[in-house]
Amino acid sequence: MNHSIIGKSFITLAAVWSFAAICHGQNRYLVTDLGNLTAASTVAHKLNASGHAAGTSGQRDGGGAHAAFWNDNAKTLQPVSVLDHADYSEAVSINNRNEMVGLSNTEKNMRAVLWTSEGAVRDLGTLPGDNSSRAFGINDHSRVVGMSSGAHGERAFVWSRQNGMEALAVPSNAKSSEAHGINNKDQIVGDFQAADETRAFLYTPNLGVEDLGVLPGFQNSKGTGINDWGEVVGSSSGPSGTRSFIWTKKEGMQAIDSIVPTEFSEALDINNRGDVVGTYEGSLGNRAYRWNKEDGFVDLNRLLPAGSGAVLTLAVSINDQGQILAIGVSHGDISADRPVNQDEEDDLHSVDIHSFLLTPSSDVSHRRIESRRIP
Repeated sequence: MNHSIIGKSFITLAAVWSFAAICHGQNRYLVTDLGNLTAASTVAHKLNASGHAAGTSGQRDGGGAHAAFWNDNAKTLQPVSVLDHADYSEAVSINNRNEMVGLSNTEKNMRAVLWTSEGAVRDLGTLPGDNSSRAFGINDHSRVVGMSSGAHGERAFVWSRQNGMEALAVPSNAKSSEAHGINNKDQIVGDFQAADETRAFLYTPNLGVEDLGVLPGFQNSKGTGINDWGEVVGSSSGPSGTRSFIWTKKEGMQAIDSIVPTEFSEALDINNRGDVVGTYEGSLGNRAYRWNKEDGFVDLNRLLPAGSGAVLTLAVSINDQGQILAIGVSHGDISADRPVNQDEEDDLHSVDIHSFLLTPSSDVSHRRIESRRIP
């Protein structure tokens, strides 16, 4: 889902709507629909501290995909420049300098790209011998991570203005690798495949790659998000399903047990306060969630007013202010209590994909922010 949707246009004005309410024991949210470019759907990917976001807008089947920047000050979704002759692009991550990374196609292949805060686009190239690449993460030092591919397979990379694109040193028996995120200490999270198993890894400068292992009874793991404390989130999978995890240096990999019983859940991002967001599959289908040690698990749909017409299926990013970027659908005939069936006979199977910015409607706890201040 992270690799679909978009439309081309230089006319962009999102249909913006918001609401607020008070919820006992939990923050309700002001909810803003990010709208779209000229096509039907928008998939947002990453949020920065200012509430700006990187995303992609286009047709619901992924056609006409065009990278876009959500300007939270102007409340508009804006197209960005792409490489020459490109007809497909995605913006998948953003830093606090409003630089974005993602991909743009050329006449022959896909290339990892960097968008400056001024809007210029830069081709980041590939690793030697490869012909395609894509970027997945960027930190505030403009260091970029992603994947380069070609005859050597898929290889995780790190890119910097000083050194260009370099292969990330992963275990010698790795068949393939991807780097998904990087924090402001240049620690990198991703996963590599060795033999028939996939393992989440943490790369730390001067220490190299650490295999984060798997949850007990599972065979595979995938690292998707990291904060400046070096805490990693992702999922571990096996015959019994897929479960969200959080990894810390002190406690290792731990399942997020308070998620309602389910065969599938995946943690997608973590902020510096320790708030985790992701998706889980319940009896009504996939739903977005938020979790932290203090408050436990909550389905984000339960914090939306009844009758909103929105169902949140994934929460993909959260910043230190507690704002959340979520993906879902918006339709007058649906609610969080009704499954959105994908069956062709259901008239909701073709609803467009929407992206939403959720902003807490009450002040967040400063006590927990102070206690988690990055050294």
